[in-house]
Amino acid sequence: MEEATAMAAGVRAWMLLSKEGLPIASAVPQGLEEAEIAAMAASILGVADLAAERMEQGSLEEVLVTNEQGLMLIKSAGEKAILFLAASKELKTGLLVWAAKTACEHIAPLL
Repeated sequence: MEEATAMAAGVRAWMLLSKEGLPIASAVPQGLEEAEIAAMAASILGVADLAAERMEQGSLEEVLVTNEQGLMLIKSAGEKAILFLAASKELKTGLLVWAAKTACEHIAPLL
């Protein structure tokens, strides 16, 4: 995980969590509640997946959230896990998407 995020300088936090919303591994700034972030990320991905299905858009690939201070990306990492990345606004969106895809390709076979 560090390898993919190191290539995308600007990633401020990352978390690997179960599909149920439980943290597996992470690097988040001190003071953030990992369990709360994990539960919210799993919920967001679940709702977005359901919306894509109902709208007949096929399988959901990822959810990208842009906000005042940066970007957040939530992506399935295989059948059992979810990857959450938070990055500064200076990081190019394509680089964040690429880092997430690369990390998920490495993580999925391990779980």
